Amino acid sequence: MARFAGGKAPFLRSVDQGGQDTKKIMRDFLIGLIPVILFAWYKNGIQVYINGDCTIWEMLYPLAFILLGGIISMLMEGLVFVITDKETRSLKAIMQKINLSFAVVPGLLIALILPMYTPIWVLVFGCFMGTVVGKMLFGGFGHNIFNPALVGYLAIGFTFSGLIGNSGGYLNPSEVLVDSYAGATPLGTLAMFKTISWDTLVAPYGTLWNFFLGTIPGSLGETSALAILVSFIWLSARKVIKWSTPVIYVGTVFILSWIIGIASGDSGLWFPSYSILSGGLMFGAVFMATEPVTTPKNPLGKIIYALLLGVLTVLFRMIGNYPEGVATSLIVMNIFTIPVDQVTAEIRANGITKKTWVKAAVMLLIILGIGFYAVTKSVNTYTIFVGFFGGVM
Repeated sequence: MARFAGGKAPFLRSVDQGGQDTKKIMRDFLIGLIPVILFAWYKNGIQVYINGDCTIWEMLYPLAFILLGGIISMLMEGLVFVITDKETRSLKAIMQKINLSFAVVPGLLIALILPMYTPIWVLVFGCFMGTVVGKMLFGGFGHNIFNPALVGYLAIGFTFSGLIGNSGGYLNPSEVLVDSYAGATPLGTLAMFKTISWDTLVAPYGTLWNFFLGTIPGSLGETSALAILVSFIWLSARKVIKWSTPVIYVGTVFILSWIIGIASGDSGLWFPSYSILSGGLMFGAVFMATEPVTTPKNPLGKIIYALLLGVLTVLFRMIGNYPEGVATSLIVMNIFTIPVDQVTAEIRANGITKKTWVKAAVMLLIILGIGFYAVTKSVNTYTIFVGFFGGVM
């Protein structure tokens, strides 16, 4: 009989994990963040310094901002332990608890998905909402139902959207000098002009190669698909994440965006490529959608979860008031993690029966329905008919 590693969720079969425990998994996760952190520093600090557009202290700022997010989260979690646990008053005891709960992670992620020049006090607010409200109030590591970093980010987004969404917040000094779109990010441009045009959406930022490398305006850690891809390979190889979840999530957005492009009269692959390389999709797919506590545990559940994330992201991007739909989609799906896990676990355990077939059909209809609604709301039905058949014939 297989032996199971106990402790807080997620529960992992030690025989399958080769001696891995949660501490080792989180260590590998932090290593996986290094390529993204280094690129964010290079793009927004080192390269700007080389260009002569900032001082050496300004060159260090992006790295300091990211690390500060982790430090703030650690301090806040330590303070919660001091207030709520009478036995945790010594510095040694606090540090032990912080290390076991991986307090640094939410703050690092929040900093990475914020614009470079977000005020420090806004970062503090986001870390408070993510660490204290999103994590500790639910019982700490392993008990939270929402991804703490997303709680902090959405709290900032809804409260200070005007403050962090302005042009200066997204651009480093070099980008300010050359950007002709007054600081609009690629997804912001789509939301602004409501048109699918290479000249409007891609050309102002270079080519899709610039999108892949990450030399486009955007939040600190979200622009470079290349750096995120390196992290994805590492995390998958170390079995920290399941490769299928990010692939299905990104693939769903790609396919739906391709259909929308065809429906709009453009059958090329540039628009779906633009869709997956813009905003926080790649970052969210690798670092957020694979988070073990707030996502389904069984393989079928992960597939359904990723498909729903994909259709919701396209829906929120195309018809929502905000250009980015990744964070909202993830938070919505955090709510439905347990139902999805329960239904898919029943299907896997019992096979295809009359009862499970109905549940499977309902989930499939929900996925198809949301996807169809997202497409039809993006372009009218006549355009879909003419564009699709004109593009494939």
